Amino acid sequence: MNDNVLETKMHELRKLGKDYAEAKKNVTILEHGRKILLSKLMKEKMINSNTGKLDSVNAQEREARTDERYQKHIEALGHAVQQEAELYWEKTIVQLNFEAWKTKMISDMKERKNYNA
Repeated sequence: MNDNVLETKMHELRKLGKDYAEAKKNVTILEHGRKILLSKLMKEKMINSNTGKLDSVNAQEREARTDERYQKHIEALGHAVQQEAELYWEKTIVQLNFEAWKTKMISDMKERKNYNA
């Protein structure tokens, strides 16, 4: 593998690293945002209930979790986790290929050294 091909592979790995970091950031934001959204929805459900408050936290949570906004948020979180996992494995495959190439180069150098010595 010449230097240009090696640099292309390294560039690919750097880009995957950046994409993976972005996906990880999105997952973190959505995970924490889920908790915030759930709290806001629970408060909203408590205020908007017929009596001015729901009887229990469980009832507030049940109502909040059935809210369409919460369900959309969970769906977005699922997509972000999927993207993170896909990028993780793509990055892992590139790393494995690089390690295989490196091992082959070392073996080839040892073989050439043994025959030229």
